[in-house]
This record gives sequence, C-alpha cells and structure tokens, in this order.
Amino acid sequence: PASIPSAVQQATNRFVAGRAARVAELPQWEELRQIGSDIRLHTIENMDVYLTRLEEKVLAAGGHLHWAQTADDANRIVLQIAKDHNVKTAVKSKSMATEEIGLNHALEGAGIQAIETDLGEYIIQLAGTGPSHIIVPAVHLKKEEVAALFSEKLDMNAPTDPVELARIAREVLREKFLHAEMGITGGNFLVAETGTLVMVTNEGNGGMCSGMPDVHVAVVGIDKVVPDWESLTVFL
Repeated sequence: PASIPSAVQQATNRFVAGRAARVAELPQWEELRQIGSDIRLHTIENMDVYLTRLEEKVLAAGGHLHWAQTADDANRIVLQIAKDHNVKTAVKSKSMATEEIGLNHALEGAGIQAIETDLGEYIIQLAGTGPSHIIVPAVHLKKEEVAALFSEKLDMNAPTDPVELARIAREVLREKFLHAEMGITGGNFLVAETGTLVMVTNEGNGGMCSGMPDVHVAVVGIDKVVPDWESLTVFL
C-alpha cells in the first residue's frame, strides 16, 4: 500500500528474500519446525516440573530468580533490585518483554536513566517513539532521518553514511556500558536442565549489558523455557 513508508517496504522485501534463502539451505526445515513445536508443547504441558528445575539450577549456580505474575510485579522487582544496589543508570539490550511491561517508564519514574543499546532501539529512544517492528524497531526510518536525529540529539553534524552512524552510536554507548550500575536484558531461552540463560544477538550489546555492569537482570517469560541442551539445539 502507498501508505507504507518506502523504508519499510524495502526492508520487508529483504526480510522475505533472506528468509527464503535460509530455508532453501535447510532441507529438513519443516521437520525442525515440527520438532520445535513438539518441544514447546511438551514444556507447556509439564511447566511445573521445568520451572521448579530451572529455579533449583539457577539458585545452585549462585543466581537469583524472582517470579512475577503481572507487569507491575515485574517492574516492582526490578526497581527493588536497583534500589538495593544504588543504581542510577541502567543499560538495556533489546527486550520485547520489558517493552510490554513498560519497564523504561517505571525506571524513569524512579529516577533511573534507562538507556537502550540495541542500535535500532537507541535510535527510536532518541526520537522519543516506540518500536515499529519486533526485530528491527527503527525500520521505518531512512538513514537521512537518523542522521538528522543524531545531529539534533547528540549536538553534532552527523553524516548519512550508515557505517558512520553506527560508529557514532557505538562511541556514545561505550561510555554508557562502562559507567552503568545495572544491565537489563531479555532472553531467548532458559534451559531448565542447567539454569542457563541464552541470548541470541548480532550486535554484541547483549553481552555488554550482561557482562559489564555489576548487576545483570534478565526479564524473561516462562514461555522461553526449554527442557535441556538437546532441545535447545533444535532452535539454534
């Protein structure tokens, strides 16, 4: 439709073509999809067993696990952790779970600066808008618009070259990684067998958020639980 921004149309075409190319490389694609579906269904039907096992393994590894039934519960838990550790700044990797519960607003309401570090999320945070796509949140913006945004918000004359724009964001965010007291991430999988949090990223900011600050909080839905490492290999 004509109402769809050209940047979105172009990106959608790339996504569809890229997916088709990857599927063509895997003759067992449909079989893997069915196995993955079976694993999900099995986990849901035995969720009490796997959640109990996950908690045992996380605690045994020295971690902490908090249960939240509502968005308010989750936000309250994160804010309490931040208060306990005197957190003033938190760096975040892309997480739809934290987007859905409104965690950034809760943090800001408590006087804590929450900084998105995924490049797309960082761009729309500067713009003061929400994500337009679950994977590529700034897909609706062209490089010229991003350059204008950086020039305005970062007080510089930003070029329209995507590589240079990424470099600028990396330099700005590096300082945030170094000084933040808390890192907040989501999670793609939780392995009940070992209590392992699995994150799949392509920018490296997830590792920076989870590894550099003294405190790491992962906000993950129970639907991300898989029974064991063998099950995990189907999805990765």
